[in-house]
Amino acid sequence: MSQTLKYSKNTKLSIAALTTATLFAAPITQVRAADYWDDKSITENVVDGDRLVGQVSLPDWDNITLEDFPPIQEGGSIGTEFNSYAGYDLSREWVAGDSLVDILKLGDVEEGFAAQELSIGEIAVLTEVDTSDIALSAFELAKEQSLGELVEAVPGLGQQQVSEIEPIAKLVETRIGSGYEDTSIDSLVESDLMAKELKLGEVDLSQYSIDDIPGLEDTALKEFAGWENAGVNDVPALSKVALSQMPNPLSNIAMPVMRIDAVWGDAESNRQRTVSGSYEEGFNVPCTAGSRCPYIELDDIENFGSDWRLPTEGVQWIEGRDPQSGNICPDRPWGVKGGHGVLGAVNCGKEPTGRHPFGKAFKFAIWGTDETTDSVETAIFFRFCAKSPFVDLGCTPYFIGPIPFFSFRRDNWIFLGI
Repeated sequence: MSQTLKYSKNTKLSIAALTTATLFAAPITQVRAADYWDDKSITENVVDGDRLVGQVSLPDWDNITLEDFPPIQEGGSIGTEFNSYAGYDLSREWVAGDSLVDILKLGDVEEGFAAQELSIGEIAVLTEVDTSDIALSAFELAKEQSLGELVEAVPGLGQQQVSEIEPIAKLVETRIGSGYEDTSIDSLVESDLMAKELKLGEVDLSQYSIDDIPGLEDTALKEFAGWENAGVNDVPALSKVALSQMPNPLSNIAMPVMRIDAVWGDAESNRQRTVSGSYEEGFNVPCTAGSRCPYIELDDIENFGSDWRLPTEGVQWIEGRDPQSGNICPDRPWGVKGGHGVLGAVNCGKEPTGRHPFGKAFKFAIWGTDETTDSVETAIFFRFCAKSPFVDLGCTPYFIGPIPFFSFRRDNWIFLGI
């Protein structure tokens, strides 16, 4: 399908080659999965010095949020066996069609996006929401805080008198009675264990806004007890923050790309010169799965003729799933080692072979090749991570997916990352 080219705020983006050589490109026409990414992509210039040599389509991270990802295509789960280590409920189950933001927790994206560094006030600014319009009842993480934890998290809150903070005054009066109106919140939690353990959400907070607890909007999410276990959807408007504006932002700057020179199906075998793999095994994991090695073959500077060759010419990016069964786990040798720490054992310790052009937030995999049409489907996968004040359980393999991503054809340019 022909696309009208769109340009980002950058007037010129130098796209680096996979090697130290300059990568030449040509204009491309890209088809995205089910046209989903049409309005969420940009076209950037590929330059050789000051000379424009082509263009490449890339995700528009200024216009993509966590809630923008297509639904997950396959169900999955993680059991309760790790709960005793983490100190909270890690278990989750999802089905095909579920939204990513209903599955992920803040701990899962700690390294990928560092969303825990944001405050509700910062999120409100980024999403153009007024904090006075955010009901306190919508902030699930705050509702789970005890009065003692809230005092620890929000600077200066403990110095206020109970009567000065309406939601807290209502909580205290409803749960332990009157007579504390002129008591500082610090004094109350220090002298009364029952008051200290009261959860803010024990009373109806729907009539209050974030602004009704001074300092709450300026407190980073990571300051709240149990922030790792808070769902992405439990933090108002977080799922609407552009991924380029996260504390650990996604970016296309200097993105290495290569041209798809050929598309091969599942009759191929024993491919050794790969650029796909995992953080645990490296990114040149060979495919030894008998006659089940569908892949795309990549090219660098074909335009200069057969006498001009670089070491990267003809490298192979192996498809991420078994083309016969579609499985990664438990069928070996399909899939690559993934994950680390205790959680590395989830999903048989395996994940699709692929790459990480945009960092550790998710994995990018080839998810279908068709020799007859020279077309390529891709998908991305997320993971679970867990860390408590006492133990770091690590991260699972990248197995939450597949989530449809860009589609490609032969002679398109595909982003690889470092």
